[in-house]
Amino acid sequence: MLAIGALATALVVLALAVRLGGAFGAAATPGLSQAGALTKVGLAVAKLGMNVASVLTVGWLLAAAVLVPERSGTTRRCLLAASRSAMAWALCGLALVAFTVSDLFGVPATGITGNMLRTFLIELPQGRALLLVIAAAVALSFAARLSGAEGAAGYLLIGALAGLMPPLFTGHAASAAHHALAVHSLAAHVAGVSLWIGGLVALVTVAPDVRDRLPETVRRYSGLALVSFAVVGVSGAVNAWVRLGGVHLGSRYGMLVVAKAAALLVLGAMGWWHRRATIPALSSGAGARGFVRLGAAEILVMAAAMALATGLSRTPPPEVSPGTLDPVALRLGFPLPGPAGPGPYLLNWWIDPLFLVLVTAGAVLYGAAVFRVRRDGWPLHRTLAWTAGLAVVLLATCGGVARYSMVLFSAHAVQHVMVGLAAPLLLVHGAPLTLARKALPSARTLDAVAGSRGARAAAHPVVASALLVVSLYGWYASPLFASSLANHALHSVAMAGFLAIGLAFFAGTAGPRALLAAVPLHALAGIALARPGTVFAGGWYGTLGRTWGAPPLDDQRLGAAVLAAAAVTATGAALVPRLLAAVRSGRQH
Repeated sequence: MLAIGALATALVVLALAVRLGGAFGAAATPGLSQAGALTKVGLAVAKLGMNVASVLTVGWLLAAAVLVPERSGTTRRCLLAASRSAMAWALCGLALVAFTVSDLFGVPATGITGNMLRTFLIELPQGRALLLVIAAAVALSFAARLSGAEGAAGYLLIGALAGLMPPLFTGHAASAAHHALAVHSLAAHVAGVSLWIGGLVALVTVAPDVRDRLPETVRRYSGLALVSFAVVGVSGAVNAWVRLGGVHLGSRYGMLVVAKAAALLVLGAMGWWHRRATIPALSSGAGARGFVRLGAAEILVMAAAMALATGLSRTPPPEVSPGTLDPVALRLGFPLPGPAGPGPYLLNWWIDPLFLVLVTAGAVLYGAAVFRVRRDGWPLHRTLAWTAGLAVVLLATCGGVARYSMVLFSAHAVQHVMVGLAAPLLLVHGAPLTLARKALPSARTLDAVAGSRGARAAAHPVVASALLVVSLYGWYASPLFASSLANHALHSVAMAGFLAIGLAFFAGTAGPRALLAAVPLHALAGIALARPGTVFAGGWYGTLGRTWGAPPLDDQRLGAAVLAAAAVTATGAALVPRLLAAVRSGRQH
């Protein structure tokens, strides 16, 4: 009955939201073509179905990985439910592909041809993103049914959350004025919503099966729900501000934002009542009926909120007057900067929201841990190294280098080596894992993550060295490089990947032989990168109209030299203390 009620609520609210948003209007709207009624309805319903199925997949995997007892019969049932919802996710994705192609080419859904599908799925970013989502959903569906899936539920949960992300890089947010802020806030919003709603649906469903451990299970979910509520509220407000260009709520888009905010406030009130009444009642030994009833009411409100979000995705945001747009600024996300130099690199800041959050969190957590172990003492040089590493990351991703990295290949190379080589070398010397083990009462979760097969594989000398070389040089020859220049969010994610690879390399290559073997690889790869007579991402650089600085090909050769020289220097810096340690060890023996 709850499923039927939630479905009916979602469909009714979706119909109202799409009608209010103007998708059924007679006038053509930019980005929303005027195809037949079946296509318009199908687009909205398929999008809602895809959203619901993905959220349920995340929720069931969250229950299997975190909420219910490990390797129990309930865990297996959660994984089977995740498999079914993941397959529904993939099927809704296929339906969305069909209706989107119908909408894009202005033909009935029954008139779609193979060439139309091929063009959409291969040549258009939106199609490629949906194809990735469908592939991820199918893989999750099969993986959740494997015999060893109970022990890998956490990995599957991470995979499901990653599967939510590709469309965010090609939708409304990716074309917003503040590209990175819009996409990162939307990514946080989607992840928070999925964990919050999906977790509650799974918890209410399995409550009878975990009756004896329900108070503990609910407390686990309650903390996550509170964090998710805060993340959803803040990220939703930020994304609405970006899309509306400020507090402008008079448009249809603005009215739907207000409706979503009202639903969030209602859910906040329900969560407050859970903490005030139903959770204490569970802890005192009372039955679960009150919790389940209020949880079911929450799910109905959440269904309405998801329908509003789907309607919002089919609603065009307020337009900006074409005469006020600077084409170059629209591509870059900011006006074309003037000539590069040490001053602009240091002072012409461009804030990356992802790295601002990461650096702030790293500073606060490390500082709190140092304060906690102050009686036992913590080496000052460790703290200074960690602080310097964070400062390098902040300067590279939020300083002027970040702005010029979209304009000059050489600046991108400087940013790359700062994030992927210099900062990891300093951060690893800060020994954050050792500090965390000293500061935390129990480090079992930390040790489990650090000792997992994935972490061990990434830190293996051969794997880490190969990843570092590929990320430093192969990245620029791949199509992703040009795409990242046009998409700040993808650029930020790539830099986060380079940071992770650098950390794995310097933390995992314990022996001097691996470091010594990497030196000629960097030199050869740098020479190979400098030799091509064509400019990587030349189409991008050619549209900027830059009239200062070196020509693109010369600038590219300079950047290749920077990459190779920095890689050799950083590797040598990591090699010296290991060689000295090996010499000291040999003398002692």
